[in-house]
Amino acid sequence: MWIDTHAHLYNLSTEELQKLTNEATDLKPGFIVSTATDIATGKIVLQHCMMSSLFYGAIGISPFDIESIAPDWESELSLLFVNKKIIAVGEIGLDLTNPLYPPLEKQRPFFETQLDIARNKDIPAIIHSRGIEKETARICRQSGISRAVFHCFTGDYDAAKTILDAGYYISLSGIITFKNAQIRTLVPRLPIDRILIETDTPYLSPIPFRGKTNTPLYIKYIGEEIAKLLGKNPEDLQIILERNFFNCFNIDK
Repeated sequence: MWIDTHAHLYNLSTEELQKLTNEATDLKPGFIVSTATDIATGKIVLQHCMMSSLFYGAIGISPFDIESIAPDWESELSLLFVNKKIIAVGEIGLDLTNPLYPPLEKQRPFFETQLDIARNKDIPAIIHSRGIEKETARICRQSGISRAVFHCFTGDYDAAKTILDAGYYISLSGIITFKNAQIRTLVPRLPIDRILIETDTPYLSPIPFRGKTNTPLYIKYIGEEIAKLLGKNPEDLQIILERNFFNCFNIDK
């Protein structure tokens, strides 16, 4: 089975979510990690985890959303980790490339506090990092977290090596199917036991759906493209990526 380790599903209606669940059962895309970006979407993620065995959850405050968070956000966030299916703190991180994000000096305290939560709960952090990947990995390492996933990775080999040397994972998205994407040349250089895949729904639909709304049902297109780049049988790669998922998130099969 292909496992989607990062999907934003909180804007789906009840009917749309049920349709996804039904179709996923038929198509067998495996598990989906429903991922939050703030307190409100974290509450929705928690509901997803309770509604179906298909879903695991990640709850955190993204760097984009920090300025809309209430002063007691830390205690409110901690209260959401009440279900063992919440397997990560995320999406959290640092972004140096998008001018719509708050200044880095505002992002960093929120990021570091949430890394402390991940360390204290002994669960991975799911990291958004753009233009500052090496520093982000260094901060993660200094925080003492042993497991992290750098989601939708688009950095260069130097950044990837820093992440991997820290013992963390790299997650690849639908960008991998874009024929001119630089990340394609990096894939064969990555250790296969440290790769995960994701859709980043509703963004970054893979070929042949580029430009349309993404869905976890498209995860197989990402996995199959990576298999081609690695010269592997897709079924064999599925087994490896499943093992990576269970190891990273400390989940018993």
